[in-house]
Amino acid sequence: MDIEIRKLKEPYHYSQVAHLLKEIYYKEYGEEGTLIWDDKYTEFYFDANVNKGISKNFAFGAFKGKKLIGTLFGHWDLIEIENEQLEMLHLGLMTVKPEYRGQGIAKEMLNQLIEQARKRKIDSIIAFPQKNRYGDKLLKDHFDFKNYGKTKHYLKLMGDEGLKAVRAQYNIVAAKIATLFSHIPNLEDPEGVLRLGKSEDLEKAVALINSYSQRVPLATIYTKEGFQHTIREFDSLKDRFGAPWGHQWFILERDSELYATVCCRVEKIVYTTKQDLFEEIYAALFTSLAFHETMDLDEKKQFLSYILRKIRAELPEVSCTQITTHQHETKVFKKLRFVDDRNSYYLYMKPLSKRGEILNQYIKFKEYYLEYYR
Repeated sequence: MDIEIRKLKEPYHYSQVAHLLKEIYYKEYGEEGTLIWDDKYTEFYFDANVNKGISKNFAFGAFKGKKLIGTLFGHWDLIEIENEQLEMLHLGLMTVKPEYRGQGIAKEMLNQLIEQARKRKIDSIIAFPQKNRYGDKLLKDHFDFKNYGKTKHYLKLMGDEGLKAVRAQYNIVAAKIATLFSHIPNLEDPEGVLRLGKSEDLEKAVALINSYSQRVPLATIYTKEGFQHTIREFDSLKDRFGAPWGHQWFILERDSELYATVCCRVEKIVYTTKQDLFEEIYAALFTSLAFHETMDLDEKKQFLSYILRKIRAELPEVSCTQITTHQHETKVFKKLRFVDDRNSYYLYMKPLSKRGEILNQYIKFKEYYLEYYR
């Protein structure tokens, strides 16, 4: 097999990566919706995720000559379990062009990533493969990843634009049913000051997010530098792509103490209609959500419904709001009548170090605060 696996290094060839990802994701994930994967968006993805911390050391490509035919990324994070901090790699964008599949290319990319991870003293690898997709079978059958439970992605349709998208992708009956879940409750505003976050709020926000390490058994540990990097790149969306692309970081403050935080970025999604045409919509994506431990369910609903109403009023182009990292606060999204996206995803993990073997003491995780990388 004249295929070479090697690290992707700067200067990155964004157009080459974009061409591969667009070809695969539009064809294989178009019905469910996919990111646009043009040159500009691929550059943003690298700036926001690959060039964060040591993650750039775990970006791999499969090449046939000079042609890129596969990718695999490992995104570095810290997690805490039983007051022990572990270094983790999240797998993302594991792709191989269809005509080259069945030749062990994905296996070899993952073998090399694992070898590099062990050299770097990484404790474990984590992935959220979609049920019955290739990554699910590869991780489970060939690399002995353990399944720690199933999860869903949640979304809420946002008024006329969301219902129009449902009609285009399915039918009028489906759109009528969907109206039952597009309602945004007109609740009272939460107690305190709800405003946009500023740089001086970073430390408090990181502390609030990290408090979940004492509330759920498995939680990502944020750093001020890492969160600052993420917000800076999210804030660049409007300049890179123009409105309504963009990002807003919302916080709730009471007596100079932070009680809630969430990032909301608007991006473009592509999906195929029932006529096999490509349709573009805008989606608002929630990340880095955290509440003070004293907040009750009604207060959490007030905070999020305020933001949902704000999105609907100020960004009528947005068709839906989505969250993939809700497992630490699932109840509030169910109460707000978010629905799942009809797909199932597994939480897979594989220990690489002696310290990482603490994961083997667990069978399932129902609650956790973990990042999700495409």
